[in-house]
Amino acid sequence: MTSYTFGGTALTAFGKVTLINDNLDIADRRGNNIVLPLRHGGIFTSKYYSERSITFGIAMTAASATALEALFDTLHTLISPRTEQTLAMTLEDATVRNISATVNTPLNVNRITNTFARVTIQFDCASPFWRLSTAIADNTTTIDASPKAMTVTNPGSVEERDPTITIHGAFTSITITNSTNGASLTYTGAIATGETVTIGTLNGEYYATLSTGSANVIGNVTHSGSAALFPVNVGANTLSITNAGRDANSTVKISFNAPYL
Repeated sequence: MTSYTFGGTALTAFGKVTLINDNLDIADRRGNNIVLPLRHGGIFTSKYYSERSITFGIAMTAASATALEALFDTLHTLISPRTEQTLAMTLEDATVRNISATVNTPLNVNRITNTFARVTIQFDCASPFWRLSTAIADNTTTIDASPKAMTVTNPGSVEERDPTITIHGAFTSITITNSTNGASLTYTGAIATGETVTIGTLNGEYYATLSTGSANVIGNVTHSGSAALFPVNVGANTLSITNAGRDANSTVKISFNAPYL
């Protein structure tokens, strides 16, 4: 049976989980097609997923009224932080998917008896996707030619828009092109042998960090073909890496925890 934890605590610790349909649903998409005057219909534009909510019902029981009140105290303590915690879903095949969530709405408590109550917990998720608890398989590729072919597979159900790209020197320049969707990323600064540049997204902002001195080198990064830094489509993506200044240590790695609707 699929099970859930929040902040490391199983929801079944509070009683029987009675409402779990939302895990099979998806978030709304936001955005509208463009309407042109004096023209039927509209012009299609790509939509983006909005935040989502996932709701659980729990039937809480205890041996006494005092024990039930103590159980509520434990639940209140769990959901009280104003920061996101991990809502984890363990599927029937033991795969674990995580989503960051907070509880921002009342529990709609219905106390049936002094030892039995029903509650509804709504988890609000700023990011709408569940993600695998482990990263995709290591795809580190030795760059010994220009161009160099590389394959990155996204096993999720939606495109990855925030991968972590690790470039290990030496390089004097490098461009990574995703031939599957036309997106490309270029790093123009020199990377010495043994140095690493890590490129990704943190709190909605792009970053690039040079391992030597943890220098911020985002100014050396450009991208094209997508509003995202470097999207990875669902399934196998064929990459082409053009480069200069490589040596025997030169590698590229792309990593992410696969996203699911």
